[in-house]
Amino acid sequence: INMFYSVIVFVLNLFISFFITPYITSNLGSDAYGFVKLANDFTSYASLATLALNSMASRFIMLYREQGDRQTTQKYYSSITIANFVLSGILMIPATICVIFLDQMLNVPTELLGEVRITFILTFMSFLLNLAFSTYGNCYYLTNRLDINSIRSAQSNILRVAVILLLYFLFSPKISYLVIGSFFSTVFLIGTNFYYHKKLTPDLSFSWKTFDGATVWEVLKSGIWNSITKLSQIFSSGLDLLVSNLFLGPNDMGYLSIAKTVPNIITSFNSTIANTFSPNMMMLYAKGNMERLKIASKSAMKFMCLFVTIPNAILITMGNEFFTLWVPEQPAQLINILSIMTVINSCITGPMQPLYQIFTITNKIKQSSIVMIIYGFSSIVITMICLYTTDLGLYAVTGVSLVGSVIVALCYHVPFAAIYIGLPWYTFFPEIMKGIISLAVQCIVGWVVNFFFVLESSWISWFTGAVISGGIGLILNALLILSKEERDVLIEAVVSKMKKR
Repeated sequence: INMFYSVIVFVLNLFISFFITPYITSNLGSDAYGFVKLANDFTSYASLATLALNSMASRFIMLYREQGDRQTTQKYYSSITIANFVLSGILMIPATICVIFLDQMLNVPTELLGEVRITFILTFMSFLLNLAFSTYGNCYYLTNRLDINSIRSAQSNILRVAVILLLYFLFSPKISYLVIGSFFSTVFLIGTNFYYHKKLTPDLSFSWKTFDGATVWEVLKSGIWNSITKLSQIFSSGLDLLVSNLFLGPNDMGYLSIAKTVPNIITSFNSTIANTFSPNMMMLYAKGNMERLKIASKSAMKFMCLFVTIPNAILITMGNEFFTLWVPEQPAQLINILSIMTVINSCITGPMQPLYQIFTITNKIKQSSIVMIIYGFSSIVITMICLYTTDLGLYAVTGVSLVGSVIVALCYHVPFAAIYIGLPWYTFFPEIMKGIISLAVQCIVGWVVNFFFVLESSWISWFTGAVISGGIGLILNALLILSKEERDVLIEAVVSKMKKR
């Protein structure tokens, strides 16, 4: 169910990008589209201050809740809720300053300044509202009902699409319509979080009396390393658009923003699927069942391999034709190369997504964060050196993060995820190798399909080729990655669910 609704959300996000992106770039220019992505990047920078608390909130609440310690669970829940309200109020100050001095901070064309300001205001408002009420959203994780979370995510995306399309249909094109749709989506999610919090976790109630500063500090001490990890991710890839805006100009920022649109949707899709395995892994760890945790982790990686390589292979083998049709007024070949450089490492980082949960549930965030901050700092330094000493431009911005992410994944995350749960360092490498082989096979399928279709001739031709390539790829993945027993179990589960419904 989680995967089904994750696919729906993935398709809806593609739908928005498919129609809205060329519409904006043709009417307002590629630089206008880049500012929407840049506004979201700014909230990502702000999340450094919030991640320390909220990245570990569900871990501590669930740990004591599973152990039956009601009093301690309530203390953690109330303390984190109050801390989020306070933090949201504090962050409103730098957000306001950023909006006021936006034209002095960024290279913004004069004719776009008003729209860009509105875009940043609504993006910040959505972020702060989501932060203030984020604790209520833990109910899905705590009860292992992420299927409900997936359904409401799909519903919120439908609402977002409806608002955006309505605005573009009724009024002249503006970039702020994209974030207006996101704002309505945020309000909807907060409302549904309240409802399901009461329904799924009635034992958890907010109370000022149970607030405990020491509890907040304990969570912060564990979670601060997640903020450091986030900082390293910002250094390695999250500053791409900002660096491009300041050093290469708004146009290059727009090209990179377009190139990262589809890869970002794919990455979000991968993360959503990976998160569906997290509650079960946390429950197994809380109960001390390490053997079951190993099996669950390897199983999760196999499922990730089953799905993640297909959209990536389609983008790699059919991307140039896609961008030629999608944004005909933009340099398709440049955008395609940047897009491939952004997504190709996912044959390694995609299957290992569930392993990131191991660092959280074993509370080994500190070690991971130290490695990541070294990587992130090195990445931004090397990128700046390349920009100053070479003519690589956007290729330097994307290339450095590509190479660095692969090195860190293979040398640290994959082996140490196994070591931290008492397994040999090489335990998860076979699944990584399957992901690499799978992507290679998928690419061969895509290139073969290219011989039978003139993909750039029309969208019908392109989508026909993509569907055929994806269908063949899914079958081959099931044969390559899953054992016969696993295939039988999967088929039986799907058939059983269909009969039940």
